[in-house]
Amino acid sequence: MRRASTNIIVILSLLIWSGTAHASSPAQKLKRGLVNIVTAPFEIPRQARQYWIEGAQQTDHIIVWVISGAVYGVVQDFKRFGAGVWDVVTFPIEQPADYRPLVAPEYVFEDWPSDESVFIFKRDRVQ
Repeated sequence: MRRASTNIIVILSLLIWSGTAHASSPAQKLKRGLVNIVTAPFEIPRQARQYWIEGAQQTDHIIVWVISGAVYGVVQDFKRFGAGVWDVVTFPIEQPADYRPLVAPEYVFEDWPSDESVFIFKRDRVQ
């Protein structure tokens, strides 16, 4: 069991980081679909963090922004999962044109906030 889960993690890692350009072939569309199905739950912490960063710059009510981000993350999770299922089911068909992704970014980790955005307040920045 442990060996199988290790193999799955290694395969998914290779799929995720093997390239981020949009699919130009059915095989790449299938890969994108499988990766998006597996990584869709990561939309929840991604959106919660994004809303936290945005909310901390606007107001002191950060918990409201985090909860809003988590709710929006659930919505994005369903969108990414659905797009992944669509890509897997229709991978041999060039639909949409040029095998373009249905969701942006193409992969959940593609535009993850950089380390610079971790420091929200000036007093927290390391000089």
